[in-house]
Amino acid sequence: MDANPMHEANRRGWDAVSPGWQAMIDERYDWRGCPKDPTIALDSRELELLGELEGRDVCVLGSGDNLAVFALAGMGAGVTSVDISQPQLDTAAARAQELGLDISFVRADVVDLSPLGDESFDLVYTGGHVAVWVSALEGYYSEACRILRRGGTFMVNEYHPFRRVWRDSLDELAVAHSYFERGPHQYDRSESVPGMPAGSLPSYEFNWTVADYVSAVMEAGCDLLAIDEIGDGVERWEGAPMSRLPNYLLLVGRKR
Repeated sequence: MDANPMHEANRRGWDAVSPGWQAMIDERYDWRGCPKDPTIALDSRELELLGELEGRDVCVLGSGDNLAVFALAGMGAGVTSVDISQPQLDTAAARAQELGLDISFVRADVVDLSPLGDESFDLVYTGGHVAVWVSALEGYYSEACRILRRGGTFMVNEYHPFRRVWRDSLDELAVAHSYFERGPHQYDRSESVPGMPAGSLPSYEFNWTVADYVSAVMEAGCDLLAIDEIGDGVERWEGAPMSRLPNYLLLVGRKR
């Protein structure tokens, strides 16, 4: 499959911002504690729905900071971590070695998981802020389902779509664009990297709706087992007063 030019632009952006972004994550979370305390990385509702993981084969798509990867490995799963950014994976691999965790790391675009075989995993997990960088949600979830064994679990925990429509304003909630304006929305990430020329790191984001997520899970070949909305606080990086709006959308499917 030919590389998607928007995804490649996003990859270059992530490669460039990785050190600074990882430093920000490290200020907020204890990555060393994740294997013994999965609540650092996973919500209590996720843990309830995940159940027993000892000896199960798990793949984490868009692994990013790899906190969930370390937590799942600590719960006894054999984990494969997949991300589009090699610097992200390199950092995680060094940390896994320090923690004594046997984790496989694979660099791949989530819409093309050709390095991974059909029906290789009991659980495919993706969480946080992954789908916003992906131009083809159905292709993404179709690949997730392809690598999942029959009867296996597909868990999606994504930043809630309602939170993506607001203009940056700490004083009021003001709509920046329609909930149904999926994108691509183009931004410049060079301003996050000291010394990078303005405009040199374009990035592309996609604002999927709740219906898009639900439909993509079901059309990929999964029966929907659970749907939930988690949290209602405000993250310190968010630019609008969104308290009392749902933070995350949680979907759990079982492959037919």
